Amino acid sequence: MDKTKKTLTIIAAVEAVVAVFMWLAVTKIAPVCPGMLELVSGKQVHMKCYYASVVFVFIAVVLLINAVLAMFVKPSIVTGVMTVVVAALVFVTLNDSIGIGICMNPDMACQMTAPYVKLCATVEMLCGLGYTFVASKADK
Repeated sequence: MDKTKKTLTIIAAVEAVVAVFMWLAVTKIAPVCPGMLELVSGKQVHMKCYYASVVFVFIAVVLLINAVLAMFVKPSIVTGVMTVVVAALVFVTLNDSIGIGICMNPDMACQMTAPYVKLCATVEMLCGLGYTFVASKADK
């Protein structure tokens, strides 16, 4: 295995570990609260942080699949760019004005979930940029 392929495999492995950590952070380490909102009609619905956590788990799964593919397919810039774009969706999801957002109450559990997810997304973006850079050098 040449040096470039080894470097790309290591980056992809880090991406996979971080994706698994993101999934664990959202579901086990710092899950959002199971609370429900009661509507005026009396019906109960999940709070928006619940839906944000569903999106975070989906993003973690997509990042994990992308990382596993990156380990076994021919090096491609697309794999790194996809990592960056999908990880950026975490920040879009956290934004109240364009995404789902999380509860504004600082005492809610989702306020603990958000830093874990932000950290994971940042590491994923850095890995994606690194993968893209190394893969672009390999194409030449």
